[in-house]
Amino acid sequence: MQLLELVCAAITLPSLAVLAHVDRPTLTVPGLVQIRDILAQLEAPIISTLTERINLATDPTLYSNNGKGLLRFLEQHEVISAASGRYDYGKLEYPFTLPPVAPDVSTSRNAFPPSRFHQDSFSGNENITAFYLNTLVPLFTSKSSFYYHLDNSTINHDAVLNLDATLLALLSHRAHIGKIVAETKYASNVTGFTDLIKAQDAAGIRVLVTNTTQESGVLSQASTAAAAFSDAWSKSGALVPGSFASNLQNATAKLFRELIDITTEIEVQYLLQRLR
Repeated sequence: MQLLELVCAAITLPSLAVLAHVDRPTLTVPGLVQIRDILAQLEAPIISTLTERINLATDPTLYSNNGKGLLRFLEQHEVISAASGRYDYGKLEYPFTLPPVAPDVSTSRNAFPPSRFHQDSFSGNENITAFYLNTLVPLFTSKSSFYYHLDNSTINHDAVLNLDATLLALLSHRAHIGKIVAETKYASNVTGFTDLIKAQDAAGIRVLVTNTTQESGVLSQASTAAAAFSDAWSKSGALVPGSFASNLQNATAKLFRELIDITTEIEVQYLLQRLR
């Protein structure tokens, strides 16, 4: 029996939700400054993976039928990841193809005081998948791969899908850190958020969590990092086309703008469920 079959036999998908409520730890969130440092550290691996992915030749048929081939590839990997505990409570990693961790339910005995992580039912992965297929994949237009190998003439489907999977996981993890961003903001302004949450005022919550100065800083840092990666890649001798730097800048700008928007939506949805 193959490894994947063994893993599938050892874990059933409903168990992901059932196990979610067993012995959940009490998790308190860090401060906003520390969270921003964490997010900044994820910038380099995201742009590095994006750079590698842009430099691989792309077969458009891999993404036909709403990304059916990519999602099938992800599912095979996520079943194994789920069995290893990758998507357990508090990990802030969420699968694209499997049921997510079940949400918490507030009770009089378990009220989730401010600064305590509260698992909600919302996942931003559907939005990330749609953005990836509809916006990023069309930017992957290389007809040949720009690495240092002796033969770059063929398309390596496994390498392409592995980079897709890695990039999607990084984007998902980075976006879902928005849940602890939201908890930190809630803890710092319980009074201001409580009425909005009770009224289920998503627009009001969105205004309260949005920080346009911070957003501009994130976009500027990402642009600087993309320039550094493209410069280093070119200087090291990769046979990249003349449009490589501008292509990477364009993809990075679109990516981080979307990440900000998806993260904001995750914050809003988290807070809408915060007092349930």
